[in-house]
Amino acid sequence: MTMEETDIKFQTDISSEHDVQMGNFALDPVREKKLLWKLDLCICPLVMLIFLVAYLDRSNLGNAAVAGMPEDIGLVGNELGSEATPYRAPEVVANKCKSDAVSLFYATYVFFEIPFSMLLKKLRPNRLISALIIGFSASVLAGGFVKNVAGLYITRLFLGVFESGLFPCLTVLLTTFYKREEQAQRISYLFVSAALSGGFGGLLAFGLVRLDGASGLEGWRWLFIVEGLMSAVVGIATFFLLPNNYETAYFLNEEDKELMRMRMQQNARYADSEEFDVKEVWKTLRDPKSWLTSFNQICVNTCSFGFSTFLPTIIRGFGYDSVRTQLLTVPVYIWASAFYLVVANLSDRVSMRAVFMVPLCLVTAVGYALMLGVDVHARGPLYFATYVCVTGIYAVVGLGVSWNANSHSGYYKRAMAVGLQQSIGNCAGLIAGQIYKSPVNGRYVTGHSVSLTTICLAFFGNAGMWMLLRYHNTKRAQMSPEERERIVSSGSYEKKGGDFHPDFRYIL
Repeated sequence: MTMEETDIKFQTDISSEHDVQMGNFALDPVREKKLLWKLDLCICPLVMLIFLVAYLDRSNLGNAAVAGMPEDIGLVGNELGSEATPYRAPEVVANKCKSDAVSLFYATYVFFEIPFSMLLKKLRPNRLISALIIGFSASVLAGGFVKNVAGLYITRLFLGVFESGLFPCLTVLLTTFYKREEQAQRISYLFVSAALSGGFGGLLAFGLVRLDGASGLEGWRWLFIVEGLMSAVVGIATFFLLPNNYETAYFLNEEDKELMRMRMQQNARYADSEEFDVKEVWKTLRDPKSWLTSFNQICVNTCSFGFSTFLPTIIRGFGYDSVRTQLLTVPVYIWASAFYLVVANLSDRVSMRAVFMVPLCLVTAVGYALMLGVDVHARGPLYFATYVCVTGIYAVVGLGVSWNANSHSGYYKRAMAVGLQQSIGNCAGLIAGQIYKSPVNGRYVTGHSVSLTTICLAFFGNAGMWMLLRYHNTKRAQMSPEERERIVSSGSYEKKGGDFHPDFRYIL
């Protein structure tokens, strides 16, 4: 090799090394597509199963209520609350206000979301998430043996503690395997699992309550016991099957891992130290995006929690009997799940969030307006209005979670942002149970009115988020090379790191 050829090779190697360090290189799309298929097949089904059993265990209180639990443990009045299917004791309708049982669940639920999301990396995902599943499994299993109201309250408190970490931890875990433009579709699987749990939970309850009297136990107790044991099995499987990261993933070969390293390297220049630093926490708390997305989330969650909890009650208010009411809820959830999957896929393909979220807020608003304005005896149009409402609810909630995760770079800044958004957003559970108290002439005026108001606030909030991120993208695009270099070399932790890096561009 001549001296000239050696110099050329040396310069090429240096250039290639620099490109890898800066993430300025192209990946083989065929190899990347095969890798994504492998990730989807080995991670997403397990994540969906985890969230499915979590929602089953969270919502089984309603199924137990109609199977005789209230009378067996001396539960009266409104102590069950919004997550329970209304039961009729003598001259008492149990769904008139938020229950102590559900309030206690959310009290611990919102408190522990941030700590668990921040501890995920240190404690390792397979260990922490499996421990959380085993924990809420034990809580549900204990619910099958409660003798009084106090026992029910204690089990719901612990259920809130252990379930609180699942959604933020699973969301953060998915962001470590998928790039920003791939995350909306994968996070959508969590919400689809939640929707599917409604139909599956009803079928499971229908079969289990028929065990009434077996081994001297009431049917509703078998519901808690069997669902608790099912969740425990999932928890044990999670410990062995859930990967902590791509380097230790059992289903990836060395070629796959090398491709994953290259994928992650493309974003490495925006990720500050991956070690825990309290500065990342304060950085998140001082970031306006964190609070704006949290505000948007509590607005749309108010609609989501109210709609999903009270949909059977709402439909029954249209004049349908109990059996037909249960059947009519199923296609609504199927439509919501299918539509959300399509929207999430499109959102990732075009790398845009607001273009879907903002208009869908208005679609949902139209649905609530129909339920408030259509004649109370017009069952067909009122039932159609439920489809209009749910068209936007799941999509806006799910894309909001993805958008928030996409807008924070650096592992711990992102983990803190996800935890904060979920903690504030899930406070909507306390609101939703209070607004659907009782109907006025067959119509839930307060619930629909508050939901209409909050979805309109979410419309303005998400539009504001789009304008804020667009402003930052435009400002950075117009930076002169000298100004950019000055910021990068300034050593300013706040200005140059993570998503504050002058080369970072937000997904709009």
